[in-house]
Amino acid sequence: MARHRDESVPFSVIFGLPAEVGMRVAAKALNLSMATAYKRAKLGDFPCRVRKEGRVYVVGLHDLMRGLGIQDVRVRYDDFEAGARLADDGSGF
Repeated sequence: MARHRDESVPFSVIFGLPAEVGMRVAAKALNLSMATAYKRAKLGDFPCRVRKEGRVYVVGLHDLMRGLGIQDVRVRYDDFEAGARLADDGSGF
């Protein structure tokens, strides 16, 4: 399937970030101790949406980014490719 030049993808996808993270990563990103993170998750007071898979808590990356106030902006392929060319031209700028 041919790609249209005006297509865009989320920033997180371009950099290969995982779709989900575990409680340890989420707690560290939110500057919470593990004990506080688990306590808040059990009380339904975690700073972002969390779900339980078996005995493990999982946080969607998009939800974590939103909880941190980070917007997962969409990046156009043309802009990404132009930036890669600029970085690869050896000029340093």
